[in-house]
Formats: sequence, structure tokens, C-alpha cells
Amino acid sequence: MKSLLIDGKNIFKKYNHTIALNGLDVHVPAGVIYGLIGLNGAGKSTLMKILVGLETMDEGKLSIFNQSEITSEGLNATGSIIEYPYFYERLTGLENLQLHASYMGFHDEKRISEVLHEVNLTTAARQKVITYSLGMRQRLAIARAILTYPKLLILDEPTNALDPEGMKDMRTLFREINQQYGTTIMISSHILSEMEHLADWIGITDHHKMVQEKTMDEIQKNNRSHLTVCTNNVKKSCVVLEHLGVHDFTVQEDNSIHIYENPDASIIARELVDSGVSLYEISQVNRTLEDYFLEVLHHGGSN
Repeated sequence: MKSLLIDGKNIFKKYNHTIALNGLDVHVPAGVIYGLIGLNGAGKSTLMKILVGLETMDEGKLSIFNQSEITSEGLNATGSIIEYPYFYERLTGLENLQLHASYMGFHDEKRISEVLHEVNLTTAARQKVITYSLGMRQRLAIARAILTYPKLLILDEPTNALDPEGMKDMRTLFREINQQYGTTIMISSHILSEMEHLADWIGITDHHKMVQEKTMDEIQKNNRSHLTVCTNNVKKSCVVLEHLGVHDFTVQEDNSIHIYENPDASIIARELVDSGVSLYEISQVNRTLEDYFLEVLHHGGSN
């Protein structure tokens, strides 16, 4: 496993009498895209605020960039979008980025033009931000977050207000940044289909705790799409499947059979019926990250 860029243990945070984080652990390997998912109020935004120094934890241990406290060096190496992004409304998009670059001690006009192009705001760069739509503001926030070649990106719902094409464009951009510069990205989203196509790791939060952290490869292995077959004779059905050369299947507790290969369902149905088996059901089940997420919540993170 890669070294951890973010390593948090037993993090607690309370606002008055409201618990926001209740002993949360988080482990983000360097160089990955880490998808943070959970129901509303599960603690995602609070965790991200702590990671970028906007909030402090009440208890726990946290290491970022191998430092046990939030440092100015670490913050300078981090780009972020947290909740609703704010801008100087009476300045243009270009001027907002120039101000941010100056504040960060980053002087590269070519890079500013580059990020405006990457988020498709070149033609709107000289318009005042007050005229921007929500989607344009979100694109400008992404441009600001990636402007200074950060080593770490913390992105809280970065594709909010974007249309499907914009979401796809940003997904491609995040993947390119990760692959080209080795940038570690933590990203939250309620659109799990986006996460499914983007993230290398998934962290699932529930009731203010981290209930599971797994690679997408591990999740896909445990969340495989399959053909469900229900008959009156499981043993004989298994023999028929073996005879057809189908070996990757399992028998479930309810005696249904899950077939993980991609055989022709009509051939399986015909062979089962011809062998004297009564076929009650044969159906394709396509499992998604959303299915897995809901199952984990139902089982309390034990998947």
C-alpha cells in the first residue's frame, strides 16, 4: 500500500450539543482519488473543513503531509472547494484568479489562462462574477482550486450545478490532474455514478464515523453484476451449469444461483428446462456503487 498522505484517527468534533464527528478514522494514500460518500449530515463537510484548517477537531490525531498539525506549507500545497465558494462579485473571473495567485505568491499568467481554458471559462473570463450562473461559479471555483498545481485537492461537491456534459468534463480533468501531476484528490459527491467512474478509493461515512474504506477494485469484486437463476432443484441446476462450462457461480442462502460470467441466458434457460428443472426466474442484476453503499449502511459497514 502507498504511504498515507492523510492519516486521521479517532477524530471528534462537536458544535454545542450536536456531534459532527464521533471517533472518525480516515486514511488517504498518496496519489489516489479518494471518494468520500455518505448521507447528508454524516460528517463529510466537517471532515473536509478540518483538513483545510477551517475547523479544528476537539479530539483525535491527524497527520497531513507527514505533519501532525495543519501547517502553512501544507495549506499552500492544498487546493480546495468547501461548500459554497465565494468570490469578489464585482471583479471578473480573471481578476479573481489573479488575486488568488497573488495571495498565494504564485506568479504565472500563462497558468491562469490555462486553467480558465480547462474549465471552459475563457470566453467568460472578463465578465464580472456577479453575472455568472451557478455552473460558471462552480467552474471558477475548480479553476481556483487547481491553479497553483496543488499536491492535495479537497473538493466538497465540486460538480454541483454542472450539467451532465460539464460533470463529465470535470471528471476527465480531475483524472488528468491526478495522473499527470500525481495529485492526491479527496472528493465528495452525492452522485455516486460519478464516483464509480472516478475514484480509486471509497470512504463511506455514517452516523459521524467512517464505516468503511476500500479500493474500487475491492468493491467491484464484492459487488459484481450477475445473472440470478431460481429453480426447484439447485443441485441439478449446478450440474447443468457445469455441463455448459459455467463455473463462476455461487449458491445463495435463499437457494438462488448467482452466475458471474456472461453466458447466454436463453441457452441456460433452455438447458435447465430440457433437463427437467422447473425454472422460476432468470434475470440480469446490474450492481452499482449506490447498491453497495446502501447495503453497507444497512449492515453497519460490515461488507
